[in-house]
Amino acid sequence: MSEKDMIAHYLKIAWRNLLKYRMQSVVSILGLAVGLACFALSAFWIHYEMTYDTFHRDADRLYLVGVNDDSFGGSSASFTPYALGRYLKEHYSEIEDYCLFEAETFFVLKDNRMVELPMLLPDTTALRMLDIRALEGDESFLRAGTTDNRIAITEKAAKQLFGTTDVIGQTVTNANWNKEYTIGAVVSDWGVHTNFPYAFLGNGSGRTGWDDYTYRTLVKVKPGTDVSRLLEKMNAHFPEELTKSRYQENTGLTRFYLEPLTGLRATEGFILKNNQTVQFRYITWFAAVGGLIIVCAFINYLTIYIDRFRTRKREMVLRQVCGAGLRSLVTLLCTDFLLTVLAALVVGMVLVELLMPIFLRYSLIQDADYSNYRSILFYILSVSVVMMAIVVLWVWLFQKRSLHGNMHTGNALSGIAWRKGSVILQLTVCMAFIFCTVAMQLQLHHLRNVDTGMDYRGRAAVSIWMNVDMNVWAEKIKALPMVTEVIRPAYWPLLGEGAYSSFLIDGYTGMEGRLEQPLTFDEVLAGEEFFRFYDMQLLSGEWVSAKSEYCQVNIMESTARRMGWNPEEAVGKQLFFVNREQEPMTVIGVVKDCAYKSPTAELPNTVFVNTDQMKWMHARCFVLFKYRPGTWDECRRRIEEMQRAELPDRKLFLYSEEERYNDYLKSEDALSSLLGFSSLVCIFISIFGIYSLVTLACERRRKEIAIRKVNGATVSNILTLFFREYALLLVVSSLVAFPAAWWVMRRWIEHYNRQVEIGFLPFLLIFVGVAFCVAACIGHRIWKTANENPAEVIKSE
Repeated sequence: MSEKDMIAHYLKIAWRNLLKYRMQSVVSILGLAVGLACFALSAFWIHYEMTYDTFHRDADRLYLVGVNDDSFGGSSASFTPYALGRYLKEHYSEIEDYCLFEAETFFVLKDNRMVELPMLLPDTTALRMLDIRALEGDESFLRAGTTDNRIAITEKAAKQLFGTTDVIGQTVTNANWNKEYTIGAVVSDWGVHTNFPYAFLGNGSGRTGWDDYTYRTLVKVKPGTDVSRLLEKMNAHFPEELTKSRYQENTGLTRFYLEPLTGLRATEGFILKNNQTVQFRYITWFAAVGGLIIVCAFINYLTIYIDRFRTRKREMVLRQVCGAGLRSLVTLLCTDFLLTVLAALVVGMVLVELLMPIFLRYSLIQDADYSNYRSILFYILSVSVVMMAIVVLWVWLFQKRSLHGNMHTGNALSGIAWRKGSVILQLTVCMAFIFCTVAMQLQLHHLRNVDTGMDYRGRAAVSIWMNVDMNVWAEKIKALPMVTEVIRPAYWPLLGEGAYSSFLIDGYTGMEGRLEQPLTFDEVLAGEEFFRFYDMQLLSGEWVSAKSEYCQVNIMESTARRMGWNPEEAVGKQLFFVNREQEPMTVIGVVKDCAYKSPTAELPNTVFVNTDQMKWMHARCFVLFKYRPGTWDECRRRIEEMQRAELPDRKLFLYSEEERYNDYLKSEDALSSLLGFSSLVCIFISIFGIYSLVTLACERRRKEIAIRKVNGATVSNILTLFFREYALLLVVSSLVAFPAAWWVMRRWIEHYNRQVEIGFLPFLLIFVGVAFCVAACIGHRIWKTANENPAEVIKSE
């Protein structure tokens, strides 16, 4: 027989085996395909996130400079003063160059709607170091470093606003400041795959000293620089100019951070949550989940493959007797595998194609060109090749051992151990995923519904900037039928905006001397109507009210305890400013902690001050209002329509406090959905994998079952025999899965400032649920085998 005929013969046998074991083949193909799709998409996502700003020259040597600023509940800030760039270049030989730029939002009125476009205000150093080219016009006004009413616009923004790129000499007005600019140049842009996009370029503020933290500072290190050593040197000689300013005697700044420009997406806290659906670490977790799904599907397929091979041992021996060599036998067996892998590859690619539009919207990926999509195919093919190499090697070794001595039967115990190990692994991963999903849902429910210290549901805020009388708009909002309560525009929304300012203290009642590291406090505008609006709870003392002086404040419970006071002891205590010439703040009441910051961040030290003592801030305050349940979409639409009709050239700020709080949990919601999907996939793979193994086991043990029935065994006895075996495997799996999953989720939950307690009930319900699924899956197949006529079975054997 020719080689071509042999290949056709092998393919025909492989196809017949796929059809003969339909259920096992479908489970194997779908399991491998789903795992490959999950892994490929998540790997593509990681690649996309890690290639931001890689288009810059020497991008691997560019670092963003940050400082340890904990204002407004943060831990670091990447805003620095203008003078820092030159200081670093002059004092550290490892730094080859530096650049600085400011960023703001440019508000443009187009078609009676406010359009928000990003704007960079680069220093001449940025134009020198970064890739910005003039396509039309003269960009020399940007290099002059002087204040000018000319700006540069990108081609994309020009087409968006004017419908053409022939815009030199046209004017555009920043509605936020009501300032008109003349377009002096059309420049290239960086697209959307950058951490610092821009539609306009303009001249900076001109603040060149050490006191104004408005600039981003990028440094380019020399080739071969040890960045960690450089950072140690920078922190060992932290400039005194940063430790104080004309505004503060002690800024509290003590150290630098150097973050690689291309790795900013993975830097915790750099990306605002409304700009990123899922945090980077969760993306890597999803990739790991995809890998586990592949492992489960692969082990499941391998187990079924080996069991099917054992049933074909007699066929292999006969082929060997008839002259088949080891190579031809291995080729025959591998053809089965290759056909399955090719089918899984095709199905996986179809899944990727179908899921790609949803995936791109969900991940906020833009400008995904063909080269990026090609990487998905590369991941799928790479994983497939690795799996094929492993299985081909195993089959070759197994075939060599099993055919040695021709008619030897081999060790059946090893096959049983392999099957049981496969079932334990699949059930372990399955129950671990289910537990993680349940634990995550419990934690999210706890964060949204338990002990929040405030009621944010059905509450919203609106403001229109600038030069708008919000008292007039308070009456307009009040007239809406879906609005139930309105309070005067003297406050900021607690979730939408939070603190309006922050300050430093270096002492408080009961301590001696001054703190070496001052404490940052957030300052929130408040009053009795504000506290009632959010249903906040007073633990001791009295509310800040209209009669309170500026320095008479409420503090949160966690703030009091950090000072070493309980709520009752805190009343009457004082907080001393770094500048001791200022009158200290006196605590007149303690408020129960309220969840107005991200639940993954420690609640900041917070004081509530009388808003009537800060009337100069009222021009920038919001109208807070309550709306009826289920009417927010309609309420938002009506307010937006009123603003467009009456004040289209003003910026509208409109927040639902519930939506704002849910924004904090976007990553958790996304990861929960991903885990839920992964759990369903694992249940599918595990249950149908077990069904396939039981089917093969029943085929092998038909004669044993028939003999047992002849000797008096009942159907229930046979069912009990099988159920006892799988119940033991389920118990072993749970003993591995539950402790491991509990440990992982305990570590995850510790990241939150409010944590749910996981009791015994979730473990019990998951165990019972999986046990029921397993019993329902295998019960029918065993029942069918156990009810066969033993005489017919023995005769056929």
